Amino acid sequence: MRNKLIAQRYSKAIILNMEKRLLDSLLEDTNSLKTIFSQDPSLIKSFDSFLYPLKKRIDLALDVADKLNNKNIWKNLFRILIKKHRFTIIPDILIELEENILDSRNQIKVSLKIAHEQTDKILNDIAEVIKDILKKDVILDVKIDSSIIGGFIAQTNSILIDGSIKNSLDRLVKIKK
Repeated sequence: MRNKLIAQRYSKAIILNMEKRLLDSLLEDTNSLKTIFSQDPSLIKSFDSFLYPLKKRIDLALDVADKLNNKNIWKNLFRILIKKHRFTIIPDILIELEENILDSRNQIKVSLKIAHEQTDKILNDIAEVIKDILKKDVILDVKIDSSIIGGFIAQTNSILIDGSIKNSLDRLVKIKK
């Protein structure tokens, strides 16, 4: 919980110091960093490890920042996090940044699990239902999960909508017991 609060503070500080017109590029950077760090989770640990000299860790982080749109913001953030030995909260900061930027646009990212491929029309219909519930424009992150048998599971950080056949069958079994 403490890391989440710290991540929220960093995220708010970054957004407060950004021009509104640059939020798209910041969101792009955030997604790029999420990809980089998910492909190589040891990178985060390396930036926070006392096994490497401070200058070396900062130089490596600055190399990553050089590939981003908002280099100076990321360089400053990376330096601060490495010097304070807090780089391990970067995934939380990235999540908070994404949520704050989307929230400022009245949007929300929804993880949608479906049993098999669906047409764009069906996905749009599901997005509309979720939009009506959440009162925000929905950005779907669709994943195929055959274990749910049919239907869908929509999830945000705070809400879970489980309309899967697997869940219905599980509830039916519990009722019979």
